[in-house]
Amino acid sequence: MLAAAAAGWLNQIDATPGAVVLPDLDEGEAACIRIALTHAGASLVLMDERAGRAVAMEHGLVVAGTAAIIGMAKTRRLIGSARDAFARLHGSDFRISAQVIETVLRRVGEMA
Repeated sequence: MLAAAAAGWLNQIDATPGAVVLPDLDEGEAACIRIALTHAGASLVLMDERAGRAVAMEHGLVVAGTAAIIGMAKTRRLIGSARDAFARLHGSDFRISAQVIETVLRRVGEMA
């Protein structure tokens, strides 16, 4: 993440309470949506949970999940291998379905 931030891909913004009430989401997802809605320059919201993604899109935000970000990073040559990135995630508590991984690998030309 430090490299992505240094490259200008990520910005860290302190969460502040907003006027938008999002009671059905956990505080992290709600804060992410509030921040995106209050910062006109926000162009992409990274969110993996379905409920949060749906609410973000209802508010007109552009949303991508971790798998899509890995695919974008590979396409833009910011990483050497999407397959390796997914393998590293697989070793953690993070879960992405095999079907989603296969779709991304196919799109970036890494499907064997």
